[in-house]
Amino acid sequence: MAMFGKVEELIELVQPASRLRRGLAVLQDYREGRRPEWAKTLAGLKAGEKVEVAIEGDNLYAILQCYAPKPRAEGRFEAHQRHTDLQYLSEGTEWIEVCPLGEQASLPPFDARGNVLFPLGASAHSRVRLAAGDVAVLLPSDAHAPWLRVEDAPDTLVRKIVIKVKEAHVTESPTPAR
Repeated sequence: MAMFGKVEELIELVQPASRLRRGLAVLQDYREGRRPEWAKTLAGLKAGEKVEVAIEGDNLYAILQCYAPKPRAEGRFEAHQRHTDLQYLSEGTEWIEVCPLGEQASLPPFDARGNVLFPLGASAHSRVRLAAGDVAVLLPSDAHAPWLRVEDAPDTLVRKIVIKVKEAHVTESPTPAR
Protein backbone atom coordinates (compact mmCIF):
# COMPACT_ATOMS: atom_id res chain seq x y z
CA MET A 1 0.00 0.00 0.00
CA ALA A 2 1.39 3.37 -1.03
CA MET A 3 2.36 5.98 1.56
CA PHE A 4 2.55 9.73 1.05
CA GLY A 5 3.92 12.54 3.21
CA LYS A 6 7.10 14.21 4.34
CA VAL A 7 10.39 12.30 4.55
CA GLU A 8 10.89 13.07 8.24
CA GLU A 9 7.42 11.66 9.05
CA LEU A 10 7.64 8.50 6.96
CA ILE A 11 11.14 7.55 8.09
CA GLU A 12 9.79 7.01 11.61
CA LEU A 13 7.19 4.52 10.34
CA VAL A 14 9.52 1.91 8.84
CA GLN A 15 11.86 -0.73 10.27
CA PRO A 16 15.20 0.82 11.27
CA ALA A 17 17.33 -1.81 9.49
CA SER A 18 15.23 -2.05 6.31
CA ARG A 19 16.34 -1.00 2.86
CA LEU A 20 13.28 1.25 2.74
CA ARG A 21 14.55 3.13 5.79
CA ARG A 22 17.96 3.51 4.11
CA GLY A 23 16.30 4.95 1.02
CA LEU A 24 14.36 7.45 3.11
CA ALA A 25 17.58 8.33 4.97
CA VAL A 26 19.23 9.17 1.63
CA LEU A 27 16.36 11.58 0.91
CA GLN A 28 16.70 13.04 4.39
CA ASP A 29 20.41 13.61 3.72
CA TYR A 30 19.47 15.50 0.54
CA ARG A 31 16.87 17.61 2.36
CA GLU A 32 19.37 18.50 5.08
CA GLY A 33 22.05 19.59 2.59
CA ARG A 34 24.34 16.55 2.90
CA ARG A 35 24.14 15.79 -0.84
CA PRO A 36 25.08 19.16 -2.37
CA GLU A 37 26.23 17.50 -5.61
CA TRP A 38 22.66 16.21 -6.13
CA ALA A 39 21.21 19.69 -5.57
CA LYS A 40 23.64 21.13 -8.12
CA THR A 41 22.94 18.38 -10.67
CA LEU A 42 19.18 18.62 -10.20
CA ALA A 43 19.22 22.41 -10.59
CA GLY A 44 21.21 22.11 -13.82
CA LEU A 45 18.94 19.60 -15.56
CA LYS A 46 16.89 20.77 -18.52
CA ALA A 47 13.36 19.53 -19.24
CA GLY A 48 13.46 15.87 -20.25
CA GLU A 49 16.89 15.16 -18.77
CA LYS A 50 17.66 12.59 -16.09
CA VAL A 51 20.77 11.30 -14.36
CA GLU A 52 21.12 7.96 -12.58
CA VAL A 53 23.25 7.95 -9.42
CA ALA A 54 24.66 4.72 -7.93
CA ILE A 55 24.31 4.27 -4.19
CA GLU A 56 24.36 0.50 -3.51
CA GLY A 57 24.24 -1.05 -6.97
CA ASP A 58 20.82 -2.39 -7.97
CA ASN A 59 19.70 -2.55 -4.33
CA LEU A 60 19.55 1.24 -3.93
CA TYR A 61 20.05 3.94 -6.55
CA ALA A 62 18.68 7.36 -7.45
CA ILE A 63 17.32 8.95 -10.59
CA LEU A 64 17.48 12.76 -10.69
CA GLN A 65 15.05 14.12 -13.26
CA CYS A 66 13.46 17.27 -14.63
CA TYR A 67 10.30 17.38 -16.74
CA ALA A 68 7.13 19.26 -17.59
CA PRO A 69 4.09 17.40 -16.20
CA LYS A 70 1.77 15.86 -18.82
CA PRO A 71 -1.99 16.07 -19.32
CA ARG A 72 -3.72 12.97 -17.93
CA ALA A 73 -4.54 11.80 -21.47
CA GLU A 74 -0.78 11.31 -22.06
CA GLY A 75 -0.13 9.51 -18.76
CA ARG A 76 0.54 5.83 -18.24
CA PHE A 77 0.85 3.45 -15.34
CA GLU A 78 4.13 1.80 -14.44
CA ALA A 79 4.94 -0.93 -11.95
CA HIS A 80 8.13 -2.67 -10.90
CA GLN A 81 8.60 -6.34 -9.94
CA ARG A 82 11.13 -5.87 -7.15
CA HIS A 83 11.78 -2.15 -6.69
CA THR A 84 9.90 0.27 -4.48
CA ASP A 85 9.91 3.87 -5.70
CA LEU A 86 10.50 6.76 -3.33
CA GLN A 87 9.36 9.68 -5.50
CA TYR A 88 10.42 12.98 -3.91
CA LEU A 89 9.50 16.34 -5.44
CA SER A 90 12.23 18.89 -4.98
CA GLU A 91 10.39 21.52 -7.07
CA GLY A 92 6.99 21.73 -8.72
CA THR A 93 3.61 20.05 -8.35
CA GLU A 94 2.08 16.94 -9.91
CA TRP A 95 -0.64 14.35 -9.55
CA ILE A 96 0.23 10.68 -9.11
CA GLU A 97 -2.54 8.16 -9.76
CA VAL A 98 -2.26 4.82 -7.99
CA CYS A 99 -4.14 1.54 -8.39
CA PRO A 100 -3.51 -2.00 -7.14
CA LEU A 101 -1.49 -3.88 -9.74
CA GLY A 102 -3.31 -7.12 -8.88
CA GLU A 103 -6.67 -5.65 -9.90
CA GLN A 104 -5.61 -5.13 -13.52
CA ALA A 105 -7.37 -7.61 -15.81
CA SER A 106 -4.59 -7.95 -18.36
CA LEU A 107 -1.08 -6.59 -18.37
CA PRO A 108 1.77 -6.69 -20.82
CA PRO A 109 4.73 -8.77 -19.60
CA PHE A 110 7.41 -7.21 -17.41
CA ASP A 111 10.47 -6.16 -19.41
CA ALA A 112 14.05 -7.36 -18.81
CA ARG A 113 14.54 -4.73 -16.05
CA GLY A 114 11.38 -5.82 -14.20
CA ASN A 115 9.15 -2.92 -15.32
CA VAL A 116 5.73 -2.87 -16.94
CA LEU A 117 3.93 0.08 -18.56
CA PHE A 118 0.25 0.28 -19.50
CA PRO A 119 -2.37 2.95 -20.31
CA LEU A 120 -4.30 4.82 -17.63
CA GLY A 121 -7.68 4.11 -19.19
CA ALA A 122 -10.85 6.01 -18.36
CA SER A 123 -11.42 4.56 -14.87
CA ALA A 124 -10.95 6.77 -11.86
CA HIS A 125 -8.10 5.77 -9.57
CA SER A 126 -6.73 7.06 -6.28
CA ARG A 127 -4.86 10.26 -6.95
CA VAL A 128 -2.50 12.24 -4.75
CA ARG A 129 -1.25 15.77 -5.31
CA LEU A 130 2.46 16.08 -4.55
CA ALA A 131 4.19 19.42 -4.06
CA ALA A 132 7.80 20.35 -3.30
CA GLY A 133 8.95 18.49 -0.18
CA ASP A 134 6.47 15.60 -0.53
CA VAL A 135 7.43 11.97 -1.08
CA ALA A 136 5.39 9.04 -2.39
CA VAL A 137 6.42 5.52 -1.35
CA LEU A 138 5.15 3.20 -4.10
CA LEU A 139 5.52 -0.54 -3.57
CA PRO A 140 5.75 -3.20 -6.30
CA SER A 141 2.03 -3.88 -5.80
CA ASP A 142 1.22 -0.20 -6.56
CA ALA A 143 0.78 0.59 -10.25
CA HIS A 144 1.43 4.32 -10.43
CA ALA A 145 1.15 7.11 -12.97
CA PRO A 146 3.40 10.03 -12.04
CA TRP A 147 4.16 13.16 -14.11
CA LEU A 148 0.50 14.24 -14.33
CA ARG A 149 -0.21 17.96 -14.61
CA VAL A 150 -2.14 19.73 -11.87
CA GLU A 151 -4.69 21.82 -13.73
CA ASP A 152 -4.69 24.85 -11.42
CA ALA A 153 -0.92 24.89 -10.78
CA PRO A 154 1.43 27.19 -12.67
CA ASP A 155 3.19 25.62 -15.66
CA THR A 156 6.53 24.95 -14.01
CA LEU A 157 9.02 22.15 -14.36
CA VAL A 158 9.14 19.35 -11.83
CA ARG A 159 12.50 18.44 -10.36
CA LYS A 160 12.30 15.04 -8.76
CA ILE A 161 14.49 12.45 -7.09
CA VAL A 162 13.35 8.85 -7.43
CA ILE A 163 15.10 6.47 -5.07
CA LYS A 164 14.77 2.87 -6.30
CA VAL A 165 14.88 0.36 -3.43
CA LYS A 166 15.11 -3.32 -4.34
CA GLU A 167 13.14 -5.58 -2.00
CA ALA A 168 12.51 -2.67 0.36
CA HIS A 169 11.13 -4.90 3.11
CA VAL A 170 14.45 -6.71 3.54
CA THR A 171 16.11 -5.96 6.85
CA GLU A 172 19.82 -6.34 7.16
CA SER A 173 21.88 -6.38 10.29
CA PRO A 174 24.20 -3.41 10.63
CA THR A 175 27.88 -3.91 9.86
CA PRO A 176 29.64 -4.85 13.09
CA ALA A 177 31.99 -2.25 14.52
CA ARG A 178 35.69 -3.10 14.36
